[in-house]
Amino acid sequence: DVQNLMGFKHVYFNWNQHGHEPMPVYTIPHFDVHFYYQSQAEREAIMPWDTIKGNSLPAGTHLPPTYVPGGLVPQMGNHWIDVFSGELNGETFTETFLYGTYDGKVSFIEPMITKAYIDEKSGTFEKEIKQPTVYELTGKYYPTKFGVKKEGEDYRFYLSGFVKR
Repeated sequence: DVQNLMGFKHVYFNWNQHGHEPMPVYTIPHFDVHFYYQSQAEREAIMPWDTIKGNSLPAGTHLPPTYVPGGLVPQMGNHWIDVFSGELNGETFTETFLYGTYDGKVSFIEPMITKAYIDEKSGTFEKEIKQPTVYELTGKYYPTKFGVKKEGEDYRFYLSGFVKR
């Protein structure tokens, strides 16, 4: 069972036809795939005014060292981004990998990738995931890669290279 092996309680998939904030960074059509370590009910209870839990940060070792908080999103949590991501360094957004936190814990992981980039890569893309030093849930399997394969009109998103921590 996925929850016992990996700790994921649900997946929240988004197709953002017009992108989303912050402008103009992520306004390109793209996919967001959130893999949550919290229940759907817990996620849906996150409100923008809940700044105490929303801004309660986990120990720094629970996130890769190059990640910084990007902001609290209602019904999702605080999004963390790698300061070395291309879109933060003058490049056009193509793909990125986020970590999410809420109430002092890592609550999700999230690959984001544009449809145009998948098409540019001939429908196949895979990338290493930067890892934290310490893991929120011990004894679980954590992915070391994320990817997507386009098969006909279908897009198949995946995590791979799982390692028990």
